Parts: sequence; structure tokens; C-alpha cells
Amino acid sequence: MTTLKNAPQRSYSETDHDTWRRLIARQLSLVKDAAPQMYWEGFERLKLDQQRLPVQEEMSERLYNLVGWRLSNAQDEYLKPVDWFIHLRERHFPVTDYIRPPEDIEFTPLPDLFHEYFGHLAWMTLPRYLTVVDRITRKYLATPEEDRQYIANFWWFTIEFGLIREDGKVRPFGAGLLSSPGEFQYSMAHPELYKPFTFEGASHGTSKPYAFHDEYFVIDGFEQLEAVTADW
Repeated sequence: MTTLKNAPQRSYSETDHDTWRRLIARQLSLVKDAAPQMYWEGFERLKLDQQRLPVQEEMSERLYNLVGWRLSNAQDEYLKPVDWFIHLRERHFPVTDYIRPPEDIEFTPLPDLFHEYFGHLAWMTLPRYLTVVDRITRKYLATPEEDRQYIANFWWFTIEFGLIREDGKVRPFGAGLLSSPGEFQYSMAHPELYKPFTFEGASHGTSKPYAFHDEYFVIDGFEQLEAVTADW
């Protein structure tokens, strides 16, 4: 298991805080009429400071008081899938402390803290959502090593880059879409890339961490994701 770095959160410049403000304002304006209602319920519970970069210890304490989870400092690394899911099993959500430079405001290949806090953490305040996270985690860790990539792909094309149908409209669901100005707009502009969500389809999708995707799976309401994972 990779040990998460417990170093103090890095210091931020005023340029970093300005990038955060710009990202928040930009993304809120983009997704305000697009994100599903569940996301906004979580966003309200999270109470992000929209002017200054979040303090990890304070946000960790807030999350713990809400749902019993904590944050850990992953700095700016992609964790290996097995390490990622081991942390989730322990109710530790790894977050980076890196903020993208201003020139990468449209898209960053690294999972920066805007992705973590704006994309993931609103959802992570919702017990119903965390039930599904727990199911996927247990499924991954119980799956033989040679087949675990299918469960990692399933996570990727739901929790990270899934779409969801709500009130007859396809909306961004995954944290990677909700937090990326560039890929959010790309995914909304290319419905020809949409595929009906199934376990088989999502688990065999091809993830693209460093580029926009060639396919997106549309979940037919959160209830479908709950149903697919019910016996995990």
C-alpha cells in the first residue's frame, strides 16, 4: 500500500487563490442549470469558500462531522487503483493540494484540488452516494487481481466521468466532468458519444486521463446505479 503524505498542506500564492476564484465562478456559471439536484444538495452541505482555497484540515473535520469520512493529503499524485480503494475502505478520501496554473484553467491532466473539492466532495457529503462508493470499493477489493481493472473502469465511467439522466435531460454526474470547464462543455456538445449505461459497457470502457473521452455512459437516474451495485 502506498502511504499518503502527511506533510502540511502547501502554502498558496494570491495567484493560486485567484485561480481558485476564477475556476469556482466559471464552473458554477457553466453547471448551474446542468448539474443534477443531488449534487446541489451536497454542494450546500459542503459549504465551500468560493474566495479562498480550502484548508484541508478544516474540510476534513467538516466531512467527518457530516458523514464520518476524513480527507488525506495525496499532494499531486495519481494513486494506483488498489491503493485508492484501500483508502476508501478506511473512509479516507485522498485529495491533492495542488492547484492548476492559470494557463491550464480549461483542463489539467493532474487531479488538482479543484477537481477534488468541486467535483467529488459535494457528492461525498451524501450518505446515499457513499453507499454506492462503499459497494464499488468492496467489489474491487473482493475481485481477483486479474479482473480488478473492470471495476476500476466502472468507477471511472460513473464516479469520475459518468453522465446521468434527470427530468428528461442528460446531466454531468462524474467529478471529472463537473470540475473540468473544457471536458464538461465537450461532453455536453457531443451527444453522439453517449451510450446507455450498463455494467458491461462501463467496465470495458477505455479511460483517458490526459485527454477528452471518446465515449460517455448515461446512467438512467441514480436509482439505476444503486440497482446495478445492490448485491455487491
